[in-house]
Amino acid sequence: MNKILQIILILSLTSSVFSCKKGNIKNLNSITYGSSFGMCVGYCSNSLMISDLKLTFSKSNNGQPAVTKTCSKTISEADVAALKNELNINKISSLPEVIGCPDCADGGAEWIAINADGKQYKITYEYGKAPKELEAAVAKLKVLKDSFKDCN
Repeated sequence: MNKILQIILILSLTSSVFSCKKGNIKNLNSITYGSSFGMCVGYCSNSLMISDLKLTFSKSNNGQPAVTKTCSKTISEADVAALKNELNINKISSLPEVIGCPDCADGGAEWIAINADGKQYKITYEYGKAPKELEAAVAKLKVLKDSFKDCN
């Protein structure tokens, strides 16, 4: 009987260790994704924030004074969970804050900011050149951002 209890204990400890992916986000406060172009006409900067099952999209022009338009809608827990699964804090925290030369020669800049597990991370990179650690999450964020095409 004692041997059986030991085996059950070992199996339960082993399965609990391997069932949790290392680096997964536990408490997600917000994810913000955006892009900007310094030398353009029209709405050159935009951002999408996900917080508390709410999507908030805003876009601004480069004019003086700057004009900002904002739209919002809800997002499902399942969509947030799917996005969270694409983000590995261990990999993200190892990335530099700036990758390449964002918005040099008017190539544009993209960025993602994550506020999770009591820490904040922001990575800015050249437009269209997400680091491989962020590619899947950025692809999902772009789909969400594109759902605001009618934000006027």
